Amino acid sequence: MVPFQSLLILIWPVLFDTSPKEEVINWKVTRDSMLEVLGTTNVSKFTCENYEYTGQEYLIQRIPEGQEVGQWSGEVRITSRNFDCDNELMTKDFKKTIEVEKFPTITVKFLGLTKASETPTQKNLMGQVEITMVGISRIYDISCVFLASQNNSALLSGERRIQLSDFNIEPPEKFFGALKVSDSIAVNFYLVLERQDLMTSD
Repeated sequence: MVPFQSLLILIWPVLFDTSPKEEVINWKVTRDSMLEVLGTTNVSKFTCENYEYTGQEYLIQRIPEGQEVGQWSGEVRITSRNFDCDNELMTKDFKKTIEVEKFPTITVKFLGLTKASETPTQKNLMGQVEITMVGISRIYDISCVFLASQNNSALLSGERRIQLSDFNIEPPEKFFGALKVSDSIAVNFYLVLERQDLMTSD
């Protein structure tokens, strides 16, 4: 027979488990997702879009008991050669600038997103993101918008302005310097998500 004291030690964690519980939701990043880069030259603006997302990444949403949004993490890998700037020459120059042959992917890694505020139609998240391009990683503060639908799908979108020089990229010039690309560009992402499963962890 097991002594009462030993039995109490064995069942105590079960009877008096005070560890916080949380929901863990996997969100699959679907093929409808898109990343775009917006920049300027000294004479015009340009947009380079990457629609052909083919990855299999997931974002993880952890929701502690009593909260609505919790914390997000995960990463998305973008195929560099899929960018299209709607201009053959600009597309070629952009791909050369980000060295697509040597660095075939751009990675956006979410280091933690939490709810900052909300409206009746959306939740506003804040946190940090790590962008890796041409083999160099930089961490930035970021704000995002989360829109959920009723059919287990959602949209996570955000924008961050960065400097090409942050990644040791020299802004390209053309025609002996007559056309210059600005060092500052905006990176926008629109992640169309599909809820995969729902579980509770202790």
